Amino acid sequence: MAKDKLYAKFGEFDSAEEINRAALAQISQGDYEAVKMIAKENGIDEMDAQDFIDGVYPELCGPFTAAVGKLEVEAEALGLPMVMQLWADHIKGMLASDDDDLLKKGIRRKGKNMAELFGKLIVETSRTRKNTPSEIVAAARKIDSSIPSTLPIGDISKKRFEEVVREYYIDPAGQQEEKPEVAPVQQEEAPEETEGGDDE
Repeated sequence: MAKDKLYAKFGEFDSAEEINRAALAQISQGDYEAVKMIAKENGIDEMDAQDFIDGVYPELCGPFTAAVGKLEVEAEALGLPMVMQLWADHIKGMLASDDDDLLKKGIRRKGKNMAELFGKLIVETSRTRKNTPSEIVAAARKIDSSIPSTLPIGDISKKRFEEVVREYYIDPAGQQEEKPEVAPVQQEEAPEETEGGDDE
């Protein structure tokens, strides 16, 4: 799917819930081809779409399916080189964790996209360039002498990679809103003074 064809018919959805509402609306109108198109545009398997149409599944997708589907259609549209396809695969692996609901929802949010995230990762790797081991460079120069004798290459740790992914997709303000509010401390009222003082 070409980049300019992403979400061409139904637009970009903001959540799995929005996808399901749109699909249910098409079911109610009997437009099953539209349901399949919604699935295709959002990277959802055609067989899953058919099962939804047949009533096997109550929903077209859940948060995990919606997030993975978005990653897959964006990766295809961008025509990723192999190293970046490995990045995309690693993000999918992050989604397999049970405690990653915020990440699943963040990936699906409208306006968040792989191109911007990978741009941030490119900047991050450029800041942590390391020289390729000399033995590897020497082997490469035997094949192509135009390769420089020192060859800095972008690098990023797994930990930092995952931090950048979460920083991009998860809105810190959104996380704060989910925290329970702490009730303000109530000030104790001072005891009222009685007029005339103590009785004798």
